[in-house]
Amino acid sequence: MSKKFYIFGHNIQYTLSPTIHNAGFAAFNLPHTYLVNDVPTLDKTDTASLLASASFGGASVTVPHKLAIIPFLDSVSAAATTIGAVNTVLVDEDETGTRTLRGENTDYVGIRDSVLESLSDPSSHIASALVIGAGGSARAAIYALYSLGVDVVYIYNRTNSKAQEISDVFASLVKVIVVDSLDPQSWPQQEYLPVRVIVGNVPGDAMTEDAFPSSLFSIDGCDEGVLVEMAYKPDVTPLMKVAEKVGGWKVVRGTDVLLGQGYEQFRLWTRIDAPKKIMSEALKKEVERRSTAL
Repeated sequence: MSKKFYIFGHNIQYTLSPTIHNAGFAAFNLPHTYLVNDVPTLDKTDTASLLASASFGGASVTVPHKLAIIPFLDSVSAAATTIGAVNTVLVDEDETGTRTLRGENTDYVGIRDSVLESLSDPSSHIASALVIGAGGSARAAIYALYSLGVDVVYIYNRTNSKAQEISDVFASLVKVIVVDSLDPQSWPQQEYLPVRVIVGNVPGDAMTEDAFPSSLFSIDGCDEGVLVEMAYKPDVTPLMKVAEKVGGWKVVRGTDVLLGQGYEQFRLWTRIDAPKKIMSEALKKEVERRSTAL
């Protein structure tokens, strides 16, 4: 039976998710379609009706609806509960045909897998990581680092109190230390471990190169570091420029994380491993098409 999948969000007319998922469906000749549901709020009647439709197959959820979607669901996974956001809606059906809706979060999977794929030895231990920013993606980042077995996660945000809130949320899972600066020399030295993974969660133009001291990219005792830049624009952010100047760091772009979390969504929805090469190529072509059209 053909199913309709959606992305719920607002001001998402430029989303790349339909390109990714429709390419995946086509690769396996699945009769499904992935559509954009761009609404400022999730209307109780309209949203409930859409979710209850027999043709509804699942959904991606982006800002500002990652929390607003939760009251419409029958259950929410432990990961999504801890992160505090749902970005994926799944339809479960039992042997009697009864359908229930489950909320999941694959954002952290995209970050986690991007780090693993960037390491020459994925089994190597990551002692310490830094998360820059304190929004929703920062929470997903910390959960991803926790799932990787990182010992200490430093978090920096210009509003210290927001970073502390996130630290408190994850205190029972992983050691999260709030730092007041991006200069490691000012961090609590009794706790300090050289940062091997950095996840940037602020707009690409929000900070200048001067905000990121080269000492931040010291990887003493390690052969490599991984920078995950969640921002899509500009193509090369100030954070990326500093990492490239210092050297020894592999850079993961926001579109790579988008693909990673999309692969996991596709697997959860279809129970088929995502055709990664096909979905990645479709994304690349669409990005190039849009750049040419500007």
